[in-house]
Amino acid sequence: MSRPVALAQHYCAPVRFLSSEGKAKSGSSTNKSPGGNEEMSQEIVLTPGQKVVAGTRLTVWAAMAAAASVCAYYIGKELLPTKMSPNSVFDKSFSLIREYDEVKNRLGTPLKAYGRDHGGNREGRRNFIEHTQYTDQEDGTNRTRVRYNLEGKFGMAFVFAEVSSDMPSGEFVYILVQDKRNGHVITVVDNRSAIAATRMAGGSKEGMDAFSKLLGGGKS
Repeated sequence: MSRPVALAQHYCAPVRFLSSEGKAKSGSSTNKSPGGNEEMSQEIVLTPGQKVVAGTRLTVWAAMAAAASVCAYYIGKELLPTKMSPNSVFDKSFSLIREYDEVKNRLGTPLKAYGRDHGGNREGRRNFIEHTQYTDQEDGTNRTRVRYNLEGKFGMAFVFAEVSSDMPSGEFVYILVQDKRNGHVITVVDNRSAIAATRMAGGSKEGMDAFSKLLGGGKS
């Protein structure tokens, strides 16, 4: 081998070695960069404006959820009324009144009932039923008291009705009908004396029997 060729091989070999080593380093660097980008992409940094928008959205969603819960409660209360609800007292008391002969003779038939009179001819549930819900101070029971309008062919009247949580469904503390023309009151149901007697007797059967004997002059 001639000397010039040997010298050329001697100087070119390191160049090839460095070139392949550079490629390896470059490939290694290239393989690491996607991993670095992946790690960076997993970290989401919100700007102050984006944080405000996200917080506002969460507040709106929470408010909408609360409003939906309240609406569901009142809708359920109207669709599934309990014995203490004003609409239930209205319906059940009117069912008794419309069959009461004295009321029919005085006001005439057919009878119709409706809530607060706004000058229209709307009836029943389409009007607000005036009511008061309170706790009786004497016996501690919950009470619902309603007032609504009653109208027949011959006249109009007010209806006053009250129920107690201590009484079975369908029973009333009282139902009174007051003629608007002269104030005459027709008593449809009145259990106030019986409730007072039960309270005075302590609510027991023995006490009620003793109280009945006392009112009856001691007769058994």
